[in-house]
Amino acid sequence: MDNLTVLKLDSTFKPIEVISWQEAFILTWLKKAWAVEYSTKWVSSAKESFQIPSVIALFQYIDEKYFCLPCNRKNLLLRDDYRCQYCNKGYGGDELTIDHVVPRSKGGKTTWTNAVIACYPCNQKKSNLLLKDSSVNLIKKPQKPSFRWIIKQRLKKTNIAWSGYL
Repeated sequence: MDNLTVLKLDSTFKPIEVISWQEAFILTWLKKAWAVEYSTKWVSSAKESFQIPSVIALFQYIDEKYFCLPCNRKNLLLRDDYRCQYCNKGYGGDELTIDHVVPRSKGGKTTWTNAVIACYPCNQKKSNLLLKDSSVNLIKKPQKPSFRWIIKQRLKKTNIAWSGYL
């Protein structure tokens, strides 16, 4: 039961993150959140039994601008839907690389607007060239996704009971 997770929402029912059942229990016990839905699991103390929540909602609103959304491989794969951004073919995660539109060798940084997912053949074709000097073209201009969108993508197939909140 240690790996049982709970969906944490803000006061407007927007998904924030997935937390452990222990953290969810503490948040409800401290009256910082309330249980929206319960799981079928129970936990017992010496004197009482408590049903573990499946979804909790905080009593306060959390502004999305306070969340940091890292530009990493996992998030880039979600944003680009496991598709090469040059040939548009879908692949498994192991068959894809991160490509820098403006290569790092030419001063490009790993940012949401400069990093894309590419298959190995397209990455080899582009090499360390600028797009205008290479034989590949971008399918779509890279941009930063919203925190909420990334959370929804991560949780899409996690728990059927959570689908109404995503």
